[in-house]
Amino acid sequence: MPKDRYAIATEQPNPHTRGLDRLSALQIARKINAEDFNAARAVKKASKPLAQAIRTATQAFMGGHKIIFMGAGTSGRLGVLEAAECVPTFGVKPTQIIGLIAGGKNAMFRAKEGAEDNAALGAQDIRQQARAHDFVIGLTASGITPYVLGGLEAARQLGARTALITCNEQADFSHADIALFLPTGPEALCGSTRMKAGTATKMALNIISTGAMALCGKMYGNLMVDVKPTNKKLVARATRLIAQIAGVDPQTAGQYLAQSGNQVKVAIVMLKKQLDRPRAARLLKKANGFLAEALDEN
Repeated sequence: MPKDRYAIATEQPNPHTRGLDRLSALQIARKINAEDFNAARAVKKASKPLAQAIRTATQAFMGGHKIIFMGAGTSGRLGVLEAAECVPTFGVKPTQIIGLIAGGKNAMFRAKEGAEDNAALGAQDIRQQARAHDFVIGLTASGITPYVLGGLEAARQLGARTALITCNEQADFSHADIALFLPTGPEALCGSTRMKAGTATKMALNIISTGAMALCGKMYGNLMVDVKPTNKKLVARATRLIAQIAGVDPQTAGQYLAQSGNQVKVAIVMLKKQLDRPRAARLLKKANGFLAEALDEN
Protein backbone atom coordinates (compact mmCIF):
# COMPACT_ATOMS: atom_id res chain seq x y z
CA MET A 1 0.00 0.00 0.00
CA PRO A 2 1.48 3.40 -0.93
CA LYS A 3 2.65 5.57 1.95
CA ASP A 4 1.76 8.67 -0.03
CA ARG A 5 -1.79 8.96 -1.36
CA TYR A 6 -0.48 11.08 -4.23
CA ALA A 7 1.56 8.13 -5.48
CA ILE A 8 -1.72 6.45 -6.49
CA ALA A 9 -2.24 6.28 -10.25
CA THR A 10 -5.63 8.01 -10.16
CA GLU A 11 -4.05 10.98 -8.36
CA GLN A 12 -1.38 11.54 -11.01
CA PRO A 13 -1.61 14.28 -13.67
CA ASN A 14 -2.73 12.86 -17.02
CA PRO A 15 -0.23 13.78 -19.78
CA HIS A 16 -2.92 13.33 -22.44
CA THR A 17 -5.19 16.05 -21.04
CA ARG A 18 -2.73 18.79 -20.21
CA GLY A 19 -4.11 22.16 -21.24
CA LEU A 20 -7.69 20.87 -20.93
CA ASP A 21 -8.82 24.33 -19.86
CA ARG A 22 -7.55 25.84 -23.13
CA LEU A 23 -9.41 23.52 -25.49
CA SER A 24 -12.68 24.12 -27.31
CA ALA A 25 -15.87 22.39 -26.14
CA LEU A 26 -15.57 19.87 -28.99
CA GLN A 27 -11.92 19.15 -28.17
CA ILE A 28 -12.77 18.65 -24.48
CA ALA A 29 -15.55 16.22 -25.37
CA ARG A 30 -13.22 14.20 -27.59
CA LYS A 31 -10.35 14.21 -25.09
CA ILE A 32 -12.52 12.96 -22.21
CA ASN A 33 -14.23 10.38 -24.42
CA ALA A 34 -10.85 9.07 -25.56
CA GLU A 35 -9.85 8.58 -21.93
CA ASP A 36 -13.14 6.82 -21.17
CA PHE A 37 -12.19 3.99 -23.52
CA ASN A 38 -9.54 3.03 -20.96
CA ALA A 39 -12.29 2.13 -18.50
CA ALA A 40 -13.56 -0.69 -20.73
CA ARG A 41 -10.01 -1.91 -21.34
CA ALA A 42 -9.36 -1.97 -17.60
CA VAL A 43 -12.47 -4.04 -16.92
CA LYS A 44 -11.53 -6.50 -19.67
CA LYS A 45 -8.21 -7.15 -17.92
CA ALA A 46 -10.13 -8.17 -14.77
CA SER A 47 -12.25 -10.84 -16.49
CA LYS A 48 -11.00 -13.74 -14.35
CA PRO A 49 -11.56 -12.17 -10.92
CA LEU A 50 -14.90 -10.83 -12.21
CA ALA A 51 -15.91 -14.40 -13.05
CA GLN A 52 -14.86 -15.44 -9.55
CA ALA A 53 -17.01 -12.64 -8.11
CA ILE A 54 -19.98 -13.77 -10.22
CA ARG A 55 -19.65 -17.31 -8.87
CA THR A 56 -19.32 -16.11 -5.28
CA ALA A 57 -22.32 -13.79 -5.61
CA THR A 58 -24.34 -16.65 -7.11
CA GLN A 59 -23.47 -18.97 -4.23
CA ALA A 60 -24.44 -16.34 -1.68
CA PHE A 61 -27.73 -15.48 -3.36
CA MET A 62 -28.77 -19.09 -4.04
CA GLY A 63 -27.98 -19.91 -0.42
CA GLY A 64 -30.35 -17.23 0.83
CA HIS A 65 -27.57 -14.84 1.81
CA LYS A 66 -27.00 -11.18 0.97
CA ILE A 67 -24.87 -9.38 -1.58
CA ILE A 68 -23.63 -6.12 -0.07
CA PHE A 69 -21.85 -3.27 -1.88
CA MET A 70 -20.09 -0.71 0.29
CA GLY A 71 -18.12 2.42 -0.49
CA ALA A 72 -17.70 6.13 0.12
CA GLY A 73 -18.40 9.11 -2.13
CA THR A 74 -18.75 8.19 -5.80
CA SER A 75 -17.97 4.52 -5.14
CA GLY A 76 -20.62 4.31 -2.44
CA ARG A 77 -23.23 5.96 -4.67
CA LEU A 78 -22.48 3.47 -7.43
CA GLY A 79 -22.99 0.59 -5.01
CA VAL A 80 -26.31 1.98 -3.79
CA LEU A 81 -27.41 2.52 -7.39
CA GLU A 82 -26.52 -1.04 -8.33
CA ALA A 83 -28.41 -2.50 -5.39
CA ALA A 84 -31.47 -0.34 -6.05
CA GLU A 85 -31.60 -1.25 -9.74
CA CYS A 86 -31.49 -4.98 -9.03
CA VAL A 87 -34.90 -4.86 -7.33
CA PRO A 88 -37.05 -3.97 -10.39
CA THR A 89 -34.70 -5.57 -12.92
CA PHE A 90 -34.44 -9.00 -11.33
CA GLY A 91 -37.37 -9.06 -8.93
CA VAL A 92 -35.17 -9.44 -5.85
CA LYS A 93 -36.11 -8.22 -2.39
CA PRO A 94 -34.45 -4.97 -1.24
CA THR A 95 -33.01 -6.92 1.68
CA GLN A 96 -31.18 -9.38 -0.59
CA ILE A 97 -28.90 -6.93 -2.40
CA ILE A 98 -27.83 -3.91 -0.33
CA GLY A 99 -25.76 -0.78 -0.90
CA LEU A 100 -23.96 0.92 1.99
CA ILE A 101 -22.44 4.39 1.70
CA ALA A 102 -20.23 6.14 4.25
CA GLY A 103 -22.32 8.78 5.98
CA GLY A 104 -25.66 7.05 5.38
CA LYS A 105 -28.53 7.91 3.04
CA ASN A 106 -27.93 11.66 3.08
CA ALA A 107 -24.49 11.08 1.57
CA MET A 108 -26.20 10.00 -1.64
CA PHE A 109 -27.24 13.60 -2.26
CA ARG A 110 -24.63 15.68 -0.47
CA ALA A 111 -20.95 14.82 -0.10
CA LYS A 112 -19.87 13.70 3.37
CA GLU A 113 -16.23 13.14 2.55
CA GLY A 114 -15.05 12.90 6.16
CA ALA A 115 -17.09 9.74 6.71
CA GLU A 116 -14.78 7.78 4.43
CA ASP A 117 -11.92 8.13 6.91
CA ASN A 118 -13.82 6.26 9.64
CA ALA A 119 -12.90 2.56 9.65
CA ALA A 120 -15.00 1.96 12.78
CA LEU A 121 -18.06 3.29 10.96
CA GLY A 122 -17.51 0.83 8.12
CA ALA A 123 -17.19 -2.03 10.60
CA GLN A 124 -20.33 -0.86 12.41
CA ASP A 125 -22.38 -0.68 9.20
CA ILE A 126 -21.30 -4.18 8.20
CA ARG A 127 -22.02 -5.68 11.60
CA GLN A 128 -25.54 -4.27 11.36
CA GLN A 129 -26.17 -5.75 7.91
CA ALA A 130 -23.91 -8.72 7.21
CA ARG A 131 -23.90 -12.31 8.40
CA ALA A 132 -21.79 -15.39 7.73
CA HIS A 133 -21.79 -16.50 4.08
CA ASP A 134 -22.94 -13.11 2.77
CA PHE A 135 -20.82 -11.57 0.00
CA VAL A 136 -19.46 -8.09 0.78
CA ILE A 137 -17.94 -6.12 -2.10
CA GLY A 138 -15.85 -3.10 -1.14
CA LEU A 139 -15.63 -0.24 -3.65
CA THR A 140 -12.74 2.23 -3.43
CA ALA A 141 -10.87 3.74 -6.36
CA SER A 142 -7.81 4.40 -4.20
CA GLY A 143 -7.94 1.01 -2.50
CA ILE A 144 -7.12 2.57 0.88
CA THR A 145 -10.43 4.09 2.05
CA PRO A 146 -10.67 3.32 5.80
CA TYR A 147 -14.48 3.02 5.78
CA VAL A 148 -14.29 0.25 3.18
CA LEU A 149 -11.29 -1.54 4.65
CA GLY A 150 -12.84 -1.47 8.12
CA GLY A 151 -16.03 -2.93 6.68
CA LEU A 152 -14.21 -5.72 4.84
CA GLU A 153 -12.25 -6.65 7.96
CA ALA A 154 -15.49 -6.87 9.97
CA ALA A 155 -17.12 -8.92 7.21
CA ARG A 156 -14.27 -11.41 7.28
CA GLN A 157 -14.62 -11.71 11.06
CA LEU A 158 -18.32 -12.49 10.62
CA GLY A 159 -17.55 -15.27 8.15
CA ALA A 160 -18.68 -13.43 5.02
CA ARG A 161 -16.89 -13.66 1.68
CA THR A 162 -15.27 -10.44 0.50
CA ALA A 163 -14.05 -8.68 -2.64
CA LEU A 164 -12.36 -5.34 -3.26
CA ILE A 165 -12.84 -3.36 -6.47
CA THR A 166 -10.16 -0.70 -6.90
CA CYS A 167 -8.19 1.20 -9.52
CA ASN A 168 -4.97 1.08 -7.48
CA GLU A 169 -2.66 -1.89 -7.93
CA GLN A 170 -1.08 -1.17 -4.52
CA ALA A 171 -4.43 -1.32 -2.71
CA ASP A 172 -4.84 -3.05 0.63
CA PHE A 173 -6.24 -6.45 -0.40
CA SER A 174 -5.51 -8.04 2.99
CA HIS A 175 -9.21 -8.45 3.84
CA ALA A 176 -10.40 -9.40 0.35
CA ASP A 177 -10.95 -12.96 -0.86
CA ILE A 178 -11.19 -11.59 -4.41
CA ALA A 179 -8.95 -8.77 -5.66
CA LEU A 180 -10.43 -6.79 -8.55
CA PHE A 181 -7.89 -4.31 -9.91
CA LEU A 182 -9.14 -2.05 -12.70
CA PRO A 183 -6.10 -0.21 -14.17
CA THR A 184 -7.80 2.97 -15.40
CA GLY A 185 -4.76 5.19 -14.84
CA PRO A 186 -4.74 8.97 -14.29
CA GLU A 187 -8.04 10.78 -14.70
CA ALA A 188 -8.73 13.37 -17.41
CA LEU A 189 -9.30 15.75 -14.50
CA CYS A 190 -6.55 14.87 -12.04
CA GLY A 191 -7.90 13.00 -9.03
CA SER A 192 -11.56 13.11 -10.09
CA THR A 193 -12.36 9.42 -9.74
CA ARG A 194 -16.03 10.01 -10.60
CA MET A 195 -14.72 9.79 -14.19
CA LYS A 196 -12.83 6.73 -15.53
CA ALA A 197 -12.56 5.01 -12.16
CA GLY A 198 -16.27 5.48 -11.53
CA THR A 199 -17.16 4.29 -15.03
CA ALA A 200 -15.00 1.18 -14.71
CA THR A 201 -16.43 0.44 -11.26
CA LYS A 202 -20.00 0.66 -12.59
CA MET A 203 -19.09 -1.63 -15.49
CA ALA A 204 -17.65 -4.18 -13.05
CA LEU A 205 -20.78 -4.00 -10.89
CA ASN A 206 -22.97 -4.48 -13.97
CA ILE A 207 -21.03 -7.63 -14.82
CA ILE A 208 -21.15 -9.08 -11.31
CA SER A 209 -24.84 -8.47 -10.64
CA THR A 210 -26.05 -9.40 -14.13
CA GLY A 211 -23.83 -12.47 -14.27
CA ALA A 212 -24.94 -13.69 -10.86
CA MET A 213 -28.62 -13.14 -11.64
CA ALA A 214 -28.21 -15.07 -14.90
CA LEU A 215 -26.80 -18.03 -12.96
CA CYS A 216 -29.61 -17.72 -10.42
CA GLY A 217 -32.35 -18.20 -13.01
CA LYS A 218 -33.40 -14.56 -13.25
CA MET A 219 -33.16 -14.53 -17.05
CA TYR A 220 -34.37 -16.47 -20.06
CA GLY A 221 -31.66 -16.12 -22.67
CA ASN A 222 -30.94 -12.41 -22.39
CA LEU A 223 -34.50 -11.48 -21.38
CA MET A 224 -35.30 -10.11 -17.91
CA VAL A 225 -38.17 -12.45 -17.10
CA ASP A 226 -38.12 -11.63 -13.38
CA VAL A 227 -38.80 -7.94 -14.02
CA LYS A 228 -41.24 -6.36 -11.56
CA PRO A 229 -43.90 -4.47 -13.59
CA THR A 230 -44.26 -1.56 -11.18
CA ASN A 231 -44.94 1.19 -13.73
CA LYS A 232 -46.43 1.56 -17.23
CA LYS A 233 -43.09 1.09 -18.97
CA LEU A 234 -42.34 -2.14 -17.10
CA VAL A 235 -45.90 -3.44 -17.56
CA ALA A 236 -45.44 -2.94 -21.31
CA ARG A 237 -42.07 -4.68 -21.18
CA ALA A 238 -43.49 -7.61 -19.21
CA THR A 239 -46.34 -7.94 -21.70
CA ARG A 240 -43.92 -7.97 -24.64
CA LEU A 241 -41.79 -10.62 -22.96
CA ILE A 242 -44.77 -12.91 -22.41
CA ALA A 243 -45.99 -12.40 -25.97
CA GLN A 244 -42.52 -13.03 -27.40
CA ILE A 245 -41.69 -16.16 -25.41
CA ALA A 246 -45.15 -17.75 -25.33
CA GLY A 247 -45.96 -16.82 -28.93
CA VAL A 248 -49.24 -15.04 -28.20
CA ASP A 249 -50.69 -11.65 -29.07
CA PRO A 250 -50.17 -8.70 -26.69
CA GLN A 251 -53.79 -8.75 -25.48
CA THR A 252 -53.54 -12.38 -24.40
CA ALA A 253 -50.15 -11.72 -22.85
CA GLY A 254 -51.61 -8.86 -20.82
CA GLN A 255 -54.48 -11.03 -19.61
CA TYR A 256 -52.12 -13.76 -18.43
CA LEU A 257 -49.84 -11.22 -16.78
CA ALA A 258 -52.81 -10.11 -14.68
CA GLN A 259 -53.88 -13.70 -13.96
CA SER A 260 -50.34 -14.59 -12.85
CA GLY A 261 -50.24 -11.83 -10.27
CA ASN A 262 -47.81 -9.82 -12.43
CA GLN A 263 -45.27 -12.66 -12.48
CA VAL A 264 -43.84 -12.93 -15.98
CA LYS A 265 -42.39 -16.42 -15.61
CA VAL A 266 -45.58 -17.80 -14.11
CA ALA A 267 -47.60 -16.31 -16.96
CA ILE A 268 -45.29 -17.90 -19.54
CA VAL A 269 -45.49 -21.33 -17.90
CA MET A 270 -49.30 -21.01 -17.70
CA LEU A 271 -49.45 -20.36 -21.44
CA LYS A 272 -46.78 -22.76 -22.65
CA LYS A 273 -47.79 -25.64 -20.38
CA GLN A 274 -51.53 -24.91 -20.28
CA LEU A 275 -51.57 -24.83 -16.50
CA ASP A 276 -53.43 -22.76 -13.95
CA ARG A 277 -51.53 -20.31 -11.79
CA PRO A 278 -50.91 -22.56 -8.72
CA ARG A 279 -49.59 -25.46 -10.81
CA ALA A 280 -47.44 -23.17 -12.94
CA ALA A 281 -45.96 -21.64 -9.79
CA ARG A 282 -45.23 -25.09 -8.35
CA LEU A 283 -43.52 -26.18 -11.56
CA LEU A 284 -41.33 -23.09 -11.50
CA LYS A 285 -40.47 -23.67 -7.85
CA LYS A 286 -39.48 -27.26 -8.64
CA ALA A 287 -37.18 -25.86 -11.35
CA ASN A 288 -35.64 -23.45 -8.79
CA GLY A 289 -37.00 -20.51 -10.78
CA PHE A 290 -35.23 -21.45 -14.02
CA LEU A 291 -37.77 -20.86 -16.79
CA ALA A 292 -35.99 -22.96 -19.42
CA GLU A 293 -35.98 -25.94 -17.04
CA ALA A 294 -39.66 -25.47 -16.19
CA LEU A 295 -40.41 -25.48 -19.93
CA ASP A 296 -38.30 -28.65 -20.44
CA GLU A 297 -35.91 -26.81 -22.75
CA ASN A 298 -32.65 -27.91 -21.08
